[in-house]
Amino acid sequence: MRHILAALLLSLWMAFAPAAHAGEPIDLNTATAVELQTLPGIGPAKAAAIIEYRAEHGPFTTVDQLTEVTGVGPATLANVRDLVRVDGDATRASSAAAAPAASSAPASPAGPKVDVNTASAATLQTLPGIGPAKAAAIVEDRATHGPFSSCEELTRVTGIGPATVARLAGSCTASSGQ
Repeated sequence: MRHILAALLLSLWMAFAPAAHAGEPIDLNTATAVELQTLPGIGPAKAAAIIEYRAEHGPFTTVDQLTEVTGVGPATLANVRDLVRVDGDATRASSAAAAPAASSAPASPAGPKVDVNTASAATLQTLPGIGPAKAAAIVEDRATHGPFSSCEELTRVTGIGPATVARLAGSCTASSGQ
């Protein structure tokens, strides 16, 4: 009886679990926690972290940006890259293909640029994609390693990657001295 029940459960799982990503890739910007959990290596905690990241930072602009989510590293990205998409685009957006789009990021919002070498954590949080944790990490890195030579150098801060830096284009500056 136990074997029959196990076989039945396995059959149900095989029939329904892959269906969510067997055809159309899952859109990272609209996927529910249940849909995200159908991806290999994505359980309840990572699904919740993806949704929380999306709520805090806005929509994903590239699939590679997924590595900015706590708990999602290069291995997980490699496992899900072909199963996810962003804004209906194909998922195979390589880092090289994303770089030109990043350099043509939208112009800065109205107002002065934020100087990453002098701004407080609260002021840094006004930058797109910078929440409390990243702002604190920038201030800590700046205190430990000295001023940033450019906004692009923010990638030396744990949790800040090229996609975040691209979103800062036009709203960030780095003064030569502190």
